[in-house]
Amino acid sequence: MKKTILLLVALISLSLFTAQAQKYGHVNSPELLKAMPGVDSIQIKLLAFQTELEGEYESMLNEFQAKKDKFDKDAGTMSSAIRQIREKELVDLQTRIQQFQYGVQDDLEQKQYDLIKPFQDKLQAAIDEVAKEHKYSYVFDIQTLLYYEGGEDITPLVKAKLGIK
Repeated sequence: MKKTILLLVALISLSLFTAQAQKYGHVNSPELLKAMPGVDSIQIKLLAFQTELEGEYESMLNEFQAKKDKFDKDAGTMSSAIRQIREKELVDLQTRIQQFQYGVQDDLEQKQYDLIKPFQDKLQAAIDEVAKEHKYSYVFDIQTLLYYEGGEDITPLVKAKLGIK
């Protein structure tokens, strides 16, 4: 009986000690990402990519308009076989333009993901290192927290790890 009580007291003490030993931290990842060197170039690269896509779109529209104008001008003198071929070309070009429009947003999102991913990976690695060095059991991102009380803001520690002032 004494052994059971002693074991129970030991387990309760151990669980209280374990619960007290856990450290919680939080970090402001959007602030850190914004402050990282090189992140500002992402917007420039995205804008350049968007301009490239817009140029391609304009080129396709100009090609379509030129072919449509030529078709409208020559429609009265075309044979029915040639008219059908030209109409099909116009429809095919219009379909390609629509497919391009639908794909542009996906391309932009993928490009943005590809550009930001290395910075996010570097940030995550720094957070992991800080958490291990300072023995944090949990690190939360304040961007996704609805409420928190307590814990330590480790944003300055992560900034230091990343070499950000």
